[in-house]
Amino acid sequence: MEFTLSMWSVHRTVREHQWTVIDFLSFCHDQGIHQVELLDVFWKDVDKELPEVIGYLNQHNIKAISYAVTNDFVSQELEARQAALDKIRSAFPIAASLGASVIRVFSGNLNGDITYEAAQQWIVEGLSAAAKEAESLGLTLCLENHGQLAGTAKQVQSILEQVHSPALKSTFDTGNFLLVDEEPLQALNELLPFIEHVHLKDFTITEGGRYRSLSGLTYEGRVLGEGVAQIEPILRTLKANGYSQGIVLEYEGLEDERAGIQKCLAAFEQMKRRLEVTT
Repeated sequence: MEFTLSMWSVHRTVREHQWTVIDFLSFCHDQGIHQVELLDVFWKDVDKELPEVIGYLNQHNIKAISYAVTNDFVSQELEARQAALDKIRSAFPIAASLGASVIRVFSGNLNGDITYEAAQQWIVEGLSAAAKEAESLGLTLCLENHGQLAGTAKQVQSILEQVHSPALKSTFDTGNFLLVDEEPLQALNELLPFIEHVHLKDFTITEGGRYRSLSGLTYEGRVLGEGVAQIEPILRTLKANGYSQGIVLEYEGLEDERAGIQKCLAAFEQMKRRLEVTT
């Protein structure tokens, strides 16, 4: 289980300081971080930047283990659902060029008067088509638990079982379960057979926090181990069940993101050492 940094962890820094993907990778290199997750939302000009990014990864021995897209299948318009599928498909050659075998995807969220049943049908149809093509290319789509349609463990499991493809697995996001009032460790036990990709983020209940759960609790991002997401027990369970892929930090705290990431890296290494002692 190697520490991996998602570029989302510096999304405020990107906005405030106009960071490019290369700036992010340079920060990772300076911190001794050798695995990353890249996202489609951060390209300014993907055709121009991609060759430079690939060169930097190779030169500095950094591995892109996952690539993320922001798709949404929940629309009454067929054209919009097709656009969501095309967005995933457009990630295939980029991920392959980066050497990333995992593409993180979403379902979409409820809006307007769309029913849960209709939304899930569109999600299953879209992900089925995407997974069929991903499988033929040797790529794996990983559905992140996020929102009201794929937020709980049971919702994620239902979608994965309906699609029933070896090319569609789970991105297990520790913090997002709290936002649907589900204990992350319990969700982990339900989803263990499906997990191919893990996002670590920690939250604590905070008055006026930026993140609101379905029951109305408000949360704020924290350094790993300082919140209520049960990070170390989750890592222990993953290790005990043979999970060996990267562990991706998605930092959501309010402090300077670079300082927060450094603290999270230190906390992760401490947890990892404790796990090695006890196993």
